[in-house]
Amino acid sequence: MLAQTLDTIQTDLGDSAIEIIAFEIGGQQFCVRTTAVREIRGWSKSTPLPGSPHEIMGMMNLRGSIIPIVNMASKLGMAPSEPDARSAVIVAEVQNAVVGLLVDRVADILTVESKTVQPTPEMRGSFTGGYVTGVLATGQGMICFLDLGKMFVGFSLEEEAA
Repeated sequence: MLAQTLDTIQTDLGDSAIEIIAFEIGGQQFCVRTTAVREIRGWSKSTPLPGSPHEIMGMMNLRGSIIPIVNMASKLGMAPSEPDARSAVIVAEVQNAVVGLLVDRVADILTVESKTVQPTPEMRGSFTGGYVTGVLATGQGMICFLDLGKMFVGFSLEEEAA
């Protein structure tokens, strides 16, 4: 089963080098493909959006476009991050919408071979690993590879505004 999962991961990622952006949330390392990332910004206060889901911190004006800001810690089921001077907003395109992803800090932009992405361990119970495409083992620890497309299934600005 692990071999089949690894084959699926490598098929999804391709069989070549991929660029990722690594970031930290709650002391844990995560990463996403850079192809989804438009830019990285320092934290600036967002305006709350009444009635929005708990992970939506608010909205931000990005050069004339209003984008939602997602607290990635909340989205991942962790205690919500409290933004500080080291926090960053990763502006990404997800499901044809632009969204800001609040992270505690951006660690690095790396190029890795897709074959170095390992499958998440199989676990019994309710854990599905839904957003996690795989895990990268580095000298500094493990980095969870997130799939933003799976994380924001059905996400669109029209639905959020309605």
